[in-house]
Order: sequence, then structure tokens, then C-alpha cells
Amino acid sequence: MARVRETGATQASPGRLVMETEYTTVATSASAAPSPWRMEPYRLFFILGVLLSWVGVGHWLLYALGISATYSCQLHGLIQMQGFMMSFATGFLLTALPRRTQSAPPTFAEMAILALALIAITAASVVENWAVAQVAYAIIFAVLIRFAITRFLGAASGRRPPAAFVLIPIGIAHALVGAAAIFAESAGRLPQWALGFGLLLVEQGVFLCLAIGVGSLVLPLIAGAPPPPDLGSSPGETRRAMLFAAAGASIFVSLLLEQIGWVRTGPLLRALVVAMGLGPVAWRAAAKPGLHRQFVRLAAWMIPLGLTVSALWPDYRVPALHIVFIGGFGLMAFAVATHVAVSHLDLGDLAVGRPWPVVVLGASFALALAARLFADASESYFAHLGWAAGCWMVGSALWLVFFAPKLLRVLK
Repeated sequence: MARVRETGATQASPGRLVMETEYTTVATSASAAPSPWRMEPYRLFFILGVLLSWVGVGHWLLYALGISATYSCQLHGLIQMQGFMMSFATGFLLTALPRRTQSAPPTFAEMAILALALIAITAASVVENWAVAQVAYAIIFAVLIRFAITRFLGAASGRRPPAAFVLIPIGIAHALVGAAAIFAESAGRLPQWALGFGLLLVEQGVFLCLAIGVGSLVLPLIAGAPPPPDLGSSPGETRRAMLFAAAGASIFVSLLLEQIGWVRTGPLLRALVVAMGLGPVAWRAAAKPGLHRQFVRLAAWMIPLGLTVSALWPDYRVPALHIVFIGGFGLMAFAVATHVAVSHLDLGDLAVGRPWPVVVLGASFALALAARLFADASESYFAHLGWAAGCWMVGSALWLVFFAPKLLRVLK
């Protein structure tokens, strides 16, 4: 059995730049090595995520154009967070966890179940069958939990997670409690307040936890810094893990406070937690150039900014939260996806420049955010939503036009 250790921006093979992290690839022979799709599942899930996002935002475009006679804010929000964002998160985790732990990649069965569940969430949301959507959402986390446990606790695991990863199970808890609340309300077993709390947990709690937890690993790596140490490697890392766990608990409490009427205190508490969690890594200047690196740092600050604005002007809460959703979560997802793609697909020259797909993506997301922010103050609310959706779709489509052929390319 051969082991090849790859650290930082080393070369896995001539001309192929790997993601800037530490991992060990284990293979017995070329014929026995897993397929590129299993070794690099982000290829499938990043493409799927873009397509699902078009369903979520396209809903507003269709209504603005008069093609659809009805609209649903709940449909839009759940598809974006449970479909689009979960696709990107799934692709990243399925790729990064085996590399971090030096363990086996996902199986085809795991990938198929996850992809079908993401599609099922979107399809069920389109027909407003919220119960089925939440069952599919729970299946995703059941598969991911099993996948992570077998990698981190298995005998073959060569690494342990960093301290910030304690936020991942806390984020999963937000997801499952939120999904259960939405399911129960849709089945008539809980009152209306359960739906509101469930949406807060699913649309904010999950990815606030993941943004801090995964971001504490990803942001330094993208900036060119060394990866954080393993959990348990020192007493200091154990204390850091306890602080991150407290951050996750604070996010949950802040959502509960907002649900019971503390509409300023809840978002301000979340803004403080995110700023403290991501600030130490987000305010450092990147050691390497690259527009996508600047976008990742910008997105990290847009999250607490949007939460703060929503707290200071509660009547403007929904458009303010789109600073979080478009400028924070959405931009971060595409920026991290760009880094993963250029690091794995022989595109190292694009990692330090301003490639046109990234420029167009940033400009289109800025326009989408501006259109959404001004919609509530305009006399053409739904037209603004349509323009915002169109800008998102154009930017993400051009990004996909550039990267999809490379993502679909079969490696030799």
C-alpha cells in the first residue's frame, strides 16, 4: 500500500494543483483507486447546487414576468437553504472530510442518496409538500452524520477535526429540530409559531454554525495560511472547542429570543457571535492574491453586517437579511467552490488572478443584492425581485458555463 503525503500547494501529479490543505491519499494501484467522482464529489454537487438555486430564485422571475400566477416566500427560502446551499455544503464536506482524516471517499450509494434527497427537497417544495421536503432534508443529515462518524472515529482515520468543527453537529441539531418543527406544523400537530421557529433554525441557524465551523478551517487555507491543529492536540484546542460550542448554543438561544419577540436582541447576538467566530480569520489579509479570496473575506463580514442591519431596522428585516443570504452565504459558497475547483482542476493560474467568471459573478451578485434591498422602498416590488433573480441566474450561469466542462471532465 502506497501513501503519498501532500501539504499546502504541492503537486499531486504534474500540473495538477490540489486544494490547499493537508491530507494523505491511500491507494493500492491505479486500477483499484476510486473513481474521480468518488474522490472529488464536489464535481457533481456544485453543479447540482447551481441548478437548484435557479429553481429557488427563478420562482420570483416567473412571477415577475407573469408566467406564474402565485408566489411563495417559504418556497424560495427553503429551496435556497435546503437545496442550493446544502448541495454546496455536501460537495465540500464529502471532499474535505476524507482528505482531512486520510480515509475513504464516499460510496456511489451515499452520493446517489444525497443527490436524490436534494432533488426531492426542491421538487417537494415546488409543490408545497413541506412534510416530504423535511423528510428528505433529514435523510441528508442522517447520511452525512454516518459519513462523518465513520471517518473521524474509524480505525483508519489519520487526523481529527479542528476545534471549530464542534459547530457542525450543533448546526445539524439546528437542522433536525427546524425540520421537525416545519414537518409537525405542516401536519397540523403544532401551532403556527413552530413554522416560524423552524424556518429560523433552517434558514439561519444551520449555516451560521457551518459558516463559523467550516470557515475557521477554510478561510485560513484559502488565504494561504497553515490549517488549524487537531481537536485535543493541546489544552488550548480543547478550550477553543468549548468556546465554539458556546457560540453554537448562543446562536440557538438568539433564534429562540427572536421567535418569542426579541427582534433586536436575537439578531444582534447572532451578529456578535459570527463576528467573534469569523473575525480572527476574516480580518487577516490573504497571503496570496486572487479575487475569490477577497470575496470569501467580504462574505464573512457581510453575514454579521446583514444581521446587525436587520436588528437595527426590524421593519426592514427581510431585505436586510438578504445581505446575509446573497452577500454572505451565496457569495461565500461560490467563492469557496471556485477555490476548490481551481485547486483541483489544473487551473492554478486562475487561483491568483481575476478570472472573468468570478468578476461577472461578483458583479451580478452585487446587482442582485442591490435590487433586493431597494425592492421594499420602490413602487415596483415584484419587478425588483425579478431583476434580482435574473442577475443571480445570469452570474451563476456564466460561472457554470466556465466551470461545468472542467468539473465534468474525467481525469486520466
